[in-house]
Amino acid sequence: MKLFLSLVIALIALPLAYGQLSDRTGLGNDFIIETGGYEYEVEIVGNFDVNDVEFSAEEKKLTLYLNSQLENNLGEVYIPKNLTSGNFTFFLNDQEIFPDVKKNDRIAFITLKFNGTGLHKLDIIGTTYLPEFSHIASLVLASGLIGFIFINKKRIQKLFIN
Repeated sequence: MKLFLSLVIALIALPLAYGQLSDRTGLGNDFIIETGGYEYEVEIVGNFDVNDVEFSAEEKKLTLYLNSQLENNLGEVYIPKNLTSGNFTFFLNDQEIFPDVKKNDRIAFITLKFNGTGLHKLDIIGTTYLPEFSHIASLVLASGLIGFIFINKKRIQKLFIN
């Protein structure tokens, strides 16, 4: 009888004591973004579902389509620095928001909080798209090197002619 009574109390007390835990626990999602001949992993952890992710290299924009069952939402997004970086602008359902952003040499770590159940669209817009820049950088480097060699060759020829 004591065991049965303890079990009933545990079944009633534990959910009441830890009921708010579901508002703070996270669902993890990993998405592979293919762009510019590279693959990047974007990780999202939040108390909401991520239905889809899109990336536009031209706009340097990552779009997340979210579905929340809770009123108070909390999430973290990890974006590789080589996908998009720089100064970020965020729009949730076309309204600008200001989440906390931390960066290191590999990722941008974004912590966002928002209210509302249902479907949401989050746009994360960066100022740089590094694979695009890396192709241009190699062309600029090659052009500069060829120009440098050509100019130095002309200078050397002038020294020997004079």
